[in-house]
Amino acid sequence: MEMLFNTSNKYVLIKDMSDIIDFKTINNEFDGLSFKDNIANKVSNEMNLFDKDIFKETQRLILEDCKQYLNHTANLGHFYEDLVMTNSWGNITDPGHSHHEHVHPFSIVSGVLYLDDNPSNLNLYVESFMPEIPYFITKNKSFVSLKSLLTDIQSKPEEHNNLKNHMILFLSNSSHFVEPISTESLPRKSISFNTFWKGNVGVKDEALGSHVF
Repeated sequence: MEMLFNTSNKYVLIKDMSDIIDFKTINNEFDGLSFKDNIANKVSNEMNLFDKDIFKETQRLILEDCKQYLNHTANLGHFYEDLVMTNSWGNITDPGHSHHEHVHPFSIVSGVLYLDDNPSNLNLYVESFMPEIPYFITKNKSFVSLKSLLTDIQSKPEEHNNLKNHMILFLSNSSHFVEPISTESLPRKSISFNTFWKGNVGVKDEALGSHVF
């Protein structure tokens, strides 16, 4: 499955990567990671997993998707040269635990890869857009879950192995969180990553256009 959802200027890409990247090698490396406590879950001590030589092609393919995501959603193809992956790490969220609301600073596109057929993969909530409706109670933030996005298009998650081997992309300044995992569920395993500009960024004819690195 490959679906792009427009949540009113907050785009979420859900893409099946089963036939694109090598999940056997990814899972083998994941199983060898050591983890430390985060606020409400666990993250790996290794924060640059995809910088390993065995993941050179994996990283390239993921970055190509990140660039296509930017180009097709924000039409930015002519305003930057390239992206680099700045970090990549493993996550484990045990039953009864969650992942606190947060953003990814100093990143452009963020993403997550799901490693298991686990219904709790659908518990990721990404910030959506709440317009200012006249004479209506305002909300600071509005969120939408992956489960809701799939339900809206009448797609059954179990037919896609609950997003096993799928990649989720979103803009890094979008708040997101994972609601508490059911105590009957298996631990939720995933790999997250961030990206940043490489080369010239901005309007080419703009005198104040920036060169990042």
